Amino acid sequence: GGAAMCSVAQPTSRREVLALASAFIAASITDPMRPAFAEAESSDSVDEYVNTKFNYRIEHPTTYKKSNKPVKTHLDEIQFKKSGGSEVGITVDPVKIASLAEFGTPKQVAKRVLDAEKGRDGITTAKVLAFGDKTVDGIPYYSIEYLSSSSRGDKHFISKVAIVSKRLYVLTAVAKFDKFDGEEASLRAAVESFTVNE
Repeated sequence: GGAAMCSVAQPTSRREVLALASAFIAASITDPMRPAFAEAESSDSVDEYVNTKFNYRIEHPTTYKKSNKPVKTHLDEIQFKKSGGSEVGITVDPVKIASLAEFGTPKQVAKRVLDAEKGRDGITTAKVLAFGDKTVDGIPYYSIEYLSSSSRGDKHFISKVAIVSKRLYVLTAVAKFDKFDGEEASLRAAVESFTVNE
């Protein structure tokens, strides 16, 4: 089981940063329940998922099926999974800051994510591959790509984050390292399609 996250409301920025990094990492933790889908795969067809309550949308491959976690640990949380361990997940959490810039530069955020990832149970190594930022329709997004190795195998993560209306939106796309080449185009397209509205 994962350690319970208890955040004490103190106005210190360090605690806020740690809480954000924890939320970021919690968003990328995969649960072991995996449905066995054996469907004919058409790699280029996508489904659109729109969340009107929290104002975000994403296009994901039709081969990735919606899966709800039994225990919600975020304000909002959704996952789309494919057999073989590839998945795209989105979490929404309340934060006290109004912008990503207050959280740090993409490089600083990438380092914090990496530090938090390295602190996770069973993680042996973690390495940032790339990071960047992009503004779409006036909303800044940070992207972070990293590799993580653990006792359960090696995984390739692509994350995209935004802060809108004091809510932290985290999209995490992940595939096992040895399956990443086959999933890369689908995962990158899903990450690119993810947008949040004010």
